[in-house]
Amino acid sequence: MALAEFVPEIWSGRVLTRLNVASVYRNVCTTEYEGEISQFGDVVRINEIGRINVNSYTDGTTNWLTIQTLADASKRLEINRQYYTAFHLDDVTGAQTKPKLMMAYMDQSAKDLAAEEDEYLSTLYSDAGTIVTGTSAAGTAVASTNVMKYLSLAQQALDESNTPTEGRWIVVPPWFAQKMSLANIALNTDNKDTMGSGYLGSTFYGFNVYMSNNVYHTTPASNGEAAILCGYTGSIAVANQISSMQQLPATTMGFNTIVKMLHVYGAKVIRPNNLAVLWCDYTAEAT
Repeated sequence: MALAEFVPEIWSGRVLTRLNVASVYRNVCTTEYEGEISQFGDVVRINEIGRINVNSYTDGTTNWLTIQTLADASKRLEINRQYYTAFHLDDVTGAQTKPKLMMAYMDQSAKDLAAEEDEYLSTLYSDAGTIVTGTSAAGTAVASTNVMKYLSLAQQALDESNTPTEGRWIVVPPWFAQKMSLANIALNTDNKDTMGSGYLGSTFYGFNVYMSNNVYHTTPASNGEAAILCGYTGSIAVANQISSMQQLPATTMGFNTIVKMLHVYGAKVIRPNNLAVLWCDYTAEAT
């Protein structure tokens, strides 16, 4: 395929697909509202059912029944984040090389856009309804000798908040995954596609375990206090689109074609009671 045959709509779909594959946090969120957005500023109304009051009843009563006025439990998912990539491709490049370069650039764009989105999703710890252990100022020291304990406490916290058991997940940083490995927790899968998305295995204490370098840490160093999120697929809603993708000739850059794309998305914790955070601190293993 020569560059002249490049169709933005087709490549836009490829980038969005690759972006989805490259994401970690995105893979544990619900994306059911994604088809309702097209551009920055869109708002998706998420309808939810509030609690229904249960009242006692006495046979033969002449009192009026208490009629409940239902509260509006809907939430708004705002598409309020937008990021772009833009690059130019040398038109002098050989016809056979051009499509390969384009594919490589598109894949790299998808990875970089996914990394930005993942970093943002990791900061939603502030909306978690439950803190399992530690604080942002003093994370709980985790080593291979106690890592199982805190995974168990995370499971307990979700159980006590009536979080559905199906689709439960936890996203851990590499150092936490190492502690799990040292504790002889088997984390493996035969599915190579999911391995590429940070999936380590299932199910330990009912969790599908994912690993990400984008887990939020209070300091840039990977051994700072880490906000390890856990929940189920309905805890967080995310929706994104490649809202614009264009190719155009460069006017001042010689024989080049500019390719640019705009990624828009939004995310919201829609069930905070079913999202928990463990503030954990890296502890060196005893030698």
